[in-house]
Amino acid sequence: MKKRRFRIWLLLACAWLAVIFWHSSMPAAVSNSESLGVLSVLRTVFPWLTNHLVRKMAHFSAFALLGVLWTGTFRNAKNFTLFKPLGLCLLAAVSDETLQLFVAGRSGQLSDVWLDFSGALCGTLLFWLICKLTKR
Repeated sequence: MKKRRFRIWLLLACAWLAVIFWHSSMPAAVSNSESLGVLSVLRTVFPWLTNHLVRKMAHFSAFALLGVLWTGTFRNAKNFTLFKPLGLCLLAAVSDETLQLFVAGRSGQLSDVWLDFSGALCGTLLFWLICKLTKR
């Protein structure tokens, strides 16, 4: 059962990582129009939102989910530490921003690596804490 759970979590984490990389490989014009579409929907509830803020929230939330998925993958390992999911998330963030250096109109930014890692840290810690509290 543990192997099956591990494989499911691993598959979900890899699939989500593929989605992140796929979005990063979109040219700037396509990515921007996608963000503007999301912004127009969100502005019906939050009229103060900007495109810049929506894009940064997307970075944070995508990597928060990635942190949850990597934590779920490794949480039942005998030698689990938070460094495993966080290390993989940091590697993904650096890879993601590096990928953007080769996409038309995009640029890799160190500030986005920090933002991605912050989201991963929040997702990882929150999920780890929930797992700890539900075991009791």
